[in-house]
Amino acid sequence: MGKASILLVAGYSLLMLMSGALLSGVSTQAYDNAIGYYESAVVRNIAVAGANMAANYLFLNPPLINGNPWFPGYATPVQFAGGSFTVVVDSTSSIDPLTGDRRLTLLSTGNYRDSSYSVKVIMRPSNFAKFAVYAGVSAANAYWETGDSVLGPVHTQGTLKTTGRPFFGGKVTTKNGVDSTSLGASHPIFNAGLETGVSIPLNKTYRKLADKAANNGKLFTGAGDLYLKFKGDSIMWHRAGKPDTTSYLPTFSPNGAIVLGAGTGNIFVDGTVKGRYTIGSLDSTGGASKGRVVITGDLKYATNPLTSPTATDMLGIVAWNDVNIKDNGAAQFHVQASLFSYKLGLTVENYNTRPPGQLQTLGGWIVENIYATSNGIALGSAGSKGYKCRILFDERFRSSSPPFFPTTGAYEILAWYE
Repeated sequence: MGKASILLVAGYSLLMLMSGALLSGVSTQAYDNAIGYYESAVVRNIAVAGANMAANYLFLNPPLINGNPWFPGYATPVQFAGGSFTVVVDSTSSIDPLTGDRRLTLLSTGNYRDSSYSVKVIMRPSNFAKFAVYAGVSAANAYWETGDSVLGPVHTQGTLKTTGRPFFGGKVTTKNGVDSTSLGASHPIFNAGLETGVSIPLNKTYRKLADKAANNGKLFTGAGDLYLKFKGDSIMWHRAGKPDTTSYLPTFSPNGAIVLGAGTGNIFVDGTVKGRYTIGSLDSTGGASKGRVVITGDLKYATNPLTSPTATDMLGIVAWNDVNIKDNGAAQFHVQASLFSYKLGLTVENYNTRPPGQLQTLGGWIVENIYATSNGIALGSAGSKGYKCRILFDERFRSSSPPFFPTTGAYEILAWYE
């Protein structure tokens, strides 16, 4: 009996010793896990902080724009939160597959004790084609009303004025907020949110487009209007008073820039576009009589991106003065392009007398001012004369754009990898 008791006590003691060892091991492992989790969280936060600091610098001081020097990043480790980070910036790691333009790639590496973590961010020049509607300061008197619908991003460089229940399908930003009281009760629908206090000045320089047209594009000089008719992969064109010439587009303008320069006149255009092109009427010397683009008939892509999302046909239209929709008697007028007016906006010829119809845009309006398109309030009005407008954003323009289309002069984040 005595021996059995001794064995029982010894066995129990051994069991307790083993349990204690196991509990000690579990506690040690839990402690190690907690330390590891803490270190991984800290080192990630350090790397993210480095990426944010570098991205903010690139946004505020866009390299090689407006005379800004190149920014290589932070090669010398920056001490932060008990650790450090380094950032390398280059312009060769990422290329826009459609435009061939170089993007900025920044690689932020955080270090904390024995841990490291990397964040890669790709930035591109912010392009005005990313807007379904951009309205400049001069558009402050235009109201959005019931029946208006914009299915894409909207920005107003002033106060967004509404009456009734206009619908905004994309995110809306404004510099000076929203005025929904001037014409009575208003309940605008911001389906993707509203942000105020955002300033994006209209960049009124077209030097890059003109330079690219002169170098591997097509630049027209000398007096006289230019008439263009896109015909798939060819284009029929003539100057005022001259016979038509048909040219193969990839040879006519290899880089996609087609520009009517200063001291020349206006562009008249319609047809079916195959490929990526930006046309510019950039004459600022003739008051309101020059530097216009007149769309004389339907302007469409050979492959419709609404039914073929991988379509690569793109068109940008840039005018110093207005982009005008000609009165050709059509009840339905289709324009597939991103439209940019430096000084004025989109206008409709005989808007208050032509028979009622609809102007459908796939792309966007980037304009200094908004004008009436019918004999009611400008956008979406159901007036008895002129065009009711429907603007549908081309989703491809979130990450790409027509060649050499105007940019905002800043960079934006295109992708963030961790």
